[in-house]
Amino acid sequence: MRNSRTPREHIEAVVAAHGELTAAVTDAARLMAANGRGEYAALLDDHRAELNVAIGELSMWLNSFGDRGQVDPGLGMRYPALDSDLAPSESFERDLLAARETLKARRSEVLARVAAARSALHLDGLPGEEITAYRRVVRLWAGEAIDVVAAVHRLTAADRYIRELGTLKDKHALRRDGGSVLRQWMGSLEAVDRDGELELAEFCGYGELVEWYRAEAV
Repeated sequence: MRNSRTPREHIEAVVAAHGELTAAVTDAARLMAANGRGEYAALLDDHRAELNVAIGELSMWLNSFGDRGQVDPGLGMRYPALDSDLAPSESFERDLLAARETLKARRSEVLARVAAARSALHLDGLPGEEITAYRRVVRLWAGEAIDVVAAVHRLTAADRYIRELGTLKDKHALRRDGGSVLRQWMGSLEAVDRDGELELAEFCGYGELVEWYRAEAV
C-alpha cells in the first residue's frame, strides 16, 4: 500500500475541496434569495461564477501536463440556484452564522489541499506558479463571499438585539437583563466586527451598557 498520494491525486483533492467551497457559496446565495436578500444573493452568485472560472483555468493548466495532471474541472464547479424553490428560513440569523462558519471551513480546506498539491507538483518536477495564482484567487473570492454573509448576519443580529433591548423599558430591567443581551449579541460576532456594533448600540442609546461591556472585557 502506498504511503503518499501522487500529484494527480493531490490535484483531484484540490478540485473536490473547491467543489465543496463553491457549493457552500451556492447554498449561501440560495439562503439569501429565499429570505428576501436578492442583492446579496446576486453578489454571492457572482462569487460562485468567479470560483468556477478559477477552477476552470487551473484545470486547463494542469491538463497541459498530460496524464500527470489530467482533471475534470466540472467536479469543482457549481451552477446558479437562485431560481430554485426554497422556503424562507425560520432561523435566518442562525442559518447565516452556520453559512459563515461553513464557508470559512471550506476555504481553509481548499488552501490546505493547495499547499499539499503544490509540494507534490514540485517534487514531481512540475512548476507551481499557476497553482499559487489559483490560491490567491480562491482567497479573494472566498473571502468576499464570507464578508457578504458576515455583513448580512451583522445586520440581522443588530436588528434583533436592538429590538430586544428596546423591550427593556425601565432602567432596572435594562441593568438586570441588558448586559446579558449585549453579551449574547457580541458573542455572535467576529472579534473584528464588535467595535462597530458597539458603536451602533451606543448610538441607539445604550451607552451605559456599552461602557459596562467594555470594562468587563478588559
